[in-house]
Amino acid sequence: MSTKITAEIALEQLRENLRPACVATVGGFRPPEDPLTSWFCRGVGLAAEGLPLWQGEPMFPLLQIRVAELPWIPEALSDIALLVLFHNLREHPFDNKHGDGWLIREYKSTDNLSPLPDVAHPYKPFPLRWTLHQDAPGWEDAWDVVDLSAVNADPAATEIFFREFNRYPQTKVGGYPYEIQHGVGLDDFVFQVGSEEKVNWMWADNGIGYFFRSPQGEWRWSCQFY
Repeated sequence: MSTKITAEIALEQLRENLRPACVATVGGFRPPEDPLTSWFCRGVGLAAEGLPLWQGEPMFPLLQIRVAELPWIPEALSDIALLVLFHNLREHPFDNKHGDGWLIREYKSTDNLSPLPDVAHPYKPFPLRWTLHQDAPGWEDAWDVVDLSAVNADPAATEIFFREFNRYPQTKVGGYPYEIQHGVGLDDFVFQVGSEEKVNWMWADNGIGYFFRSPQGEWRWSCQFY
């Protein structure tokens, strides 16, 4: 079998392994009155919770996801109605475990949830809408999906890999993590938060934060930037 035919088969295998991704549109529409929707920089919680603290200071809700609004729901969120990602106001908590400078609260129901208190921060709140797309992995992570040896040996196939497959660097649920420096890792990936210009939010130099949830419900995160 020629290298060209083998490369074509590898690319077809990659097409068969595209993943559904719910890509966020930030603002551009009238904000809903219902606080139990997807938002940047607004969040809800139970009355007794308040804002989580880190080093004695309140964190702020960076991203709220109303799961029922997603056009496709990953298995990791199948028993969650709403989640809120919190971030501290001082620094990006690189390499920190869940609860140390960042935190995700999960709710199985939206009952008894109400808007959290405001906290001063330099970011702009915007509601989100989600659109379903088919998402491909980046070059390094794709090797965990299909053997790309033949593609790597064929310049035309390599060009197809980068030109004809869609990859989404913005905030999204599902799909594949959008790699910047190197492979991110596919195990337990749930969503990513991009550097969103409208929100005035950036991970270091136009980076992306990736969030993973184990089958046991434990969250972890990583980040890449330019």
